[in-house]
Amino acid sequence: MNLPVRRGYPLAAALFVRPAHEPGIRVRMHTMRPLLTLGFFLATAAVAAAAPSPRPARAPATLHADVAEWSVVPSAGVVAHGSLRIVVRNLGEVAHQLSLVRTSSFDPLFALSGSRAAIRPLATTRMLEPGETTSLTVSVRPGSYELVDNLPWHYWLGTSAAFSVR
Repeated sequence: MNLPVRRGYPLAAALFVRPAHEPGIRVRMHTMRPLLTLGFFLATAAVAAAAPSPRPARAPATLHADVAEWSVVPSAGVVAHGSLRIVVRNLGEVAHQLSLVRTSSFDPLFALSGSRAAIRPLATTRMLEPGETTSLTVSVRPGSYELVDNLPWHYWLGTSAAFSVR
């Protein structure tokens, strides 16, 4: 196939710009169809190559919580949903044990059952002696959560902290 191209016109202009008054540039539709198909295919391939690949599994978000007499201090008030690693450090002078509880509202007051909060924990750390650190990994959905030290009288004395998951 021989396409005449006038001097000064790029090839793309010769193929797609067809002034009727210039006899040297004539491209018939049956000649254009394969070129348009090839152009469409190349554009589709370029878009597909530029599309983001599936996300790799993300590492769990981390929430640090320092516990002491009589407080829990989380490192963040809001964390991402999904896998959550909670790192608990006992900075106090007595043993502590934190439980993770999903709540219906932010920072609720739990009823007491004897000297402990009446809760249903999603997860609980081991007993932490002064100076010890431990961690646990849980899966969390968007909503409100509370870290509660549920040893006798610890919750009643204020050893809890709320955070949100988004």
